[in-house]
Amino acid sequence: PKNGSKILMTQAIMTVSNLIQDAIAGLMDLVREINQKRKDKAMARITFKSLQQLSDHELKDLGIGRSDITSISLGTFNDRRMNVVTNKNLKGWV
Repeated sequence: PKNGSKILMTQAIMTVSNLIQDAIAGLMDLVREINQKRKDKAMARITFKSLQQLSDHELKDLGIGRSDITSISLGTFNDRRMNVVTNKNLKGWV
């Protein structure tokens, strides 16, 4: 009987230990994700401020409009002019 209770206690300790390790790993992932989001937001702010300071002429030289600044800084800009259709026969050659 004593041996059986030791085995049960060991299994319980191992189970709790695994749960704690999983919780710590999840918390570390969450902290990494929060830090990455903070870095992304900081970079978006820098990009937005930098582009916002340019004149309309300078923006036009870059091929963007003032209304594109927010989406460019957030990385969501999609310029339809860049979706160029190429000849499938030339794939890999051009």
